[in-house]
Amino acid sequence: MKYLWCQVSLDRLEENINNIRNMDDKKIIAVVKGNAYGLGIERITEFLEDKIDYFAVADISEAKRVAGEKEILLLTPLIDIEDIINPMENVIYTIDNEEILEHIPKDFSNKVHIYLDTGMNRMGIKIGRLKYVVEYIQNNFPSMILDGVYTHLHNTKSRKGTLKQINIFKDEVTPFLDRIPNIHCLNSSGFLNEEYKSEADFTNNIRVGNLLYGYEGSDKGFKKVFSYKAKVINKFKVKKGSKIGYGEKYKAKEDILVGILGIGNIEHLGFNKDVKHNIFYDILKVFYHHIRKQYCIFCNDKPIEIIGRPNMNVTMINMKGAGDETIFTIDITPILAESSINKEYTYNDIQASL
Repeated sequence: MKYLWCQVSLDRLEENINNIRNMDDKKIIAVVKGNAYGLGIERITEFLEDKIDYFAVADISEAKRVAGEKEILLLTPLIDIEDIINPMENVIYTIDNEEILEHIPKDFSNKVHIYLDTGMNRMGIKIGRLKYVVEYIQNNFPSMILDGVYTHLHNTKSRKGTLKQINIFKDEVTPFLDRIPNIHCLNSSGFLNEEYKSEADFTNNIRVGNLLYGYEGSDKGFKKVFSYKAKVINKFKVKKGSKIGYGEKYKAKEDILVGILGIGNIEHLGFNKDVKHNIFYDILKVFYHHIRKQYCIFCNDKPIEIIGRPNMNVTMINMKGAGDETIFTIDITPILAESSINKEYTYNDIQASL
């Protein structure tokens, strides 16, 4: 019997794509790295194949799992020489440093995008070197197709910093706008900001991941496409006054029916990384959680009380108001959750067969 699963609403995914299309006519690069943000790269790309323009992944192993024939932008640097010598036909490789050009075969015939470092200082061709790199590619790689240039807006909460990035990028790529077909810098959060969009009007592609899956943009109609569901795997009665769970920190205030869910810390339910702070911070944190309960399990949109703390792979709940066959909604993210959790793909709440 299925006790824990992730329901992925493909109709909501489609709505999010249509919402992006209605907001702008730029090409859509659907970011499906990290196993499509934990939602299953094979099924997600199969569904999106005819709805987007490109896919983007983190590495070659992910590119091999993408369904369909769409071109795939490889976002990470060209590190594995074997990937260059035996390239995948529909992969667009990223050039993010000048040294890698010394290792690429002269007959390399794939498309490439150049990644510019506009301030993140993680990787990328340095400002002022784009002209040299473009000319070097044109002079030394007659079969290589220079298809795009991009950068990453790494802190869109900073208006000043982001506008500076966009303008630096614009200055660098302007001489090549009529020579290189695909120019992109807007990510999900950048796309949602009208000022950034206006400033980046010289670009013709957008890279979206968070928007696709509904992590951002709820105020503009974007919907979360996933929902974790669970049913109890066991239940038992506990008398008033009994202590329950590790450390005996929970004491029943009345006779209750305890339910056991097969989900816990391993799926990052109730998981918090311990960070050392000063004593005043810790006191305030304890006080805050004492006066405000945090809920992450729901029944018909109503919060369900967790008894004690989630354990490694099980969580105890108060079954008050819930029936034997109740399906609970669990508030966790697929980016953190154990990837082996079964996925159920639906379209308009009907199980989808792609």
